[in-house]
Order: sequence, then structure tokens, then C-alpha cells
Amino acid sequence: MIRFRAHFDGEHLTPDEPVDLPRGTPLEVTVEEVPQIRAAGTFDLGKWFQKIEDQVGLIDGPGDWAAEHDRYLAEEARDDHHAE
Repeated sequence: MIRFRAHFDGEHLTPDEPVDLPRGTPLEVTVEEVPQIRAAGTFDLGKWFQKIEDQVGLIDGPGDWAAEHDRYLAEEARDDHHAE
């Protein structure tokens, strides 16, 4: 099996690059549309991160949260236990 990109000119499917197949080779074709790639410079990373933050609900925490999460969770559990 080979995979290659092609485009449709309204009448024929045309490979975007040369394909090494003998003429007349019978093929079974499945068409999957490929999303258009944006032109360079149109992607706003800040907006992308803001969309993620809006969806995920990031919270503030200490700078070493990732490295010390077990300690912080244990302290919170201890504090919750003493508050009861």
C-alpha cells in the first residue's frame, strides 16, 4: 500500500508528487479531505493559549507545583483531616 497527496481538478485526481506505479494499474481509492494549511504568520499563539485556558480552567499555584504535587496534596489532606 502506498499513500500520497493529490488534488482534484474537477475531473481527475492528480498526485501532488510523482507516484511510482505502472500505467494501467488497477487501484482502489479512498478519498480523505486534508484541511488547508494556514499561511505562515497567521497563527496567533497567544490567542491559542487563551482559548485553551478558557476551556481548561487553569488555576494559580506555586512554581514547583508539578515537581512537588504529592507533598501539596498530602498537606491539603492533612489540613482537611484536622479541620473536621
